[in-house]
Amino acid sequence: MNHSSPRRASLRSRFFDLVVGTNPALRSRVSYGLVPMLNYIVWCAVHVYSAHVGYMSMAGARFMIVHNLIGALTFYPLVRSGYTARFKDSGLILPQIIWGASSTIICYALNAPLRAALLQMLCFIHLFGLFTLRERQLELIATTTISMLFIMFAVMAQLDPTHFNIGQELFQVLFASLTIGLLTRVSILHARARGKVSRQKKELADAVNQVADMVTRDTLTGLFNRVHMQDLLRNEVIRQGRTGKAFCVAMIDLDHFKLINDQHGHHVGDDVLRSFARDAALALRETDTIGRWGGEEFMVLMRETALPADAVLAVERIRERTDASHPSALLPALRFSFSAGVTKHVDGQTIETTVGNADEAMYAAKHAGRGCTVIGNSATGPETEKSP
Repeated sequence: MNHSSPRRASLRSRFFDLVVGTNPALRSRVSYGLVPMLNYIVWCAVHVYSAHVGYMSMAGARFMIVHNLIGALTFYPLVRSGYTARFKDSGLILPQIIWGASSTIICYALNAPLRAALLQMLCFIHLFGLFTLRERQLELIATTTISMLFIMFAVMAQLDPTHFNIGQELFQVLFASLTIGLLTRVSILHARARGKVSRQKKELADAVNQVADMVTRDTLTGLFNRVHMQDLLRNEVIRQGRTGKAFCVAMIDLDHFKLINDQHGHHVGDDVLRSFARDAALALRETDTIGRWGGEEFMVLMRETALPADAVLAVERIRERTDASHPSALLPALRFSFSAGVTKHVDGQTIETTVGNADEAMYAAKHAGRGCTVIGNSATGPETEKSP
């Protein structure tokens, strides 16, 4: 059996990974930048040949080779290292196009036999910005390139009027400038269309997220609603069955909330609900989730919490924060308390049973004088143990 082909394929794959990286975003940037780098290398060979056959001086060839090598050995390492990922133009497309254009225009002055081909190459270079650059960047490149081209034309007309056919070269420079202008216009139209599509995609994503929030979140408090909390509970039951990691549930009810609404109005009651939701979310761990169960009732899902006593500590952190808060700017002295019931979900038990146990424990806290937390028995209901 011949193992040489798979081995060669593996070597090619490793070499390709070494050259362009393994990160997909980095690969795209580096692969795009390999084209001008290879182009610089090819042109170094062209300059050597041009000097050999007398198209340009040896000094001019050396200068162009140095200029090309700077471009080849500067942009690729910067992009390949990942350093440019922090920039908007992470592939350094704009400076690469300007550097390539400057190289082509200088070569235009030094290599007379290749001037027509070099002007064509100058137009081709601008295509690299078609799919990535923004409108102002494209305008900057076109303005800079055309300006450099006319400056070089004027310099050559002054320095070498005998061998520099001003009329012929002016016609070619004007035609190249027109072509660059047309390419830039097409690129700008493409950039506008690309920007429009990008904005539409963002608007669509925002709309989808807004609908998702409407479906899963309570509009008053911004917390997850009851339907979504039930989905999270079911998912957590599945996860516990798979990983064996237990979780606890807490039911929280704000004490005398109806009295707050009756005495101070529903707008103050809304302030209390929003204040509690904000304080509770800040008091809990990132892995815990709180949602509005209905009215003034809230549900807390505490993942990877095997001991109800640990769940009680989490509830008491909420209590400490709410005790110190000022829920209503209209009534700075207003304070409120809450009663809570905590229970552990037992593997194999239905989530309805677990929620029912937490609910019973919460009502036991109400009967025990409110403003406290009761631990519910995971199987039979509330225990007598409570946390003040």
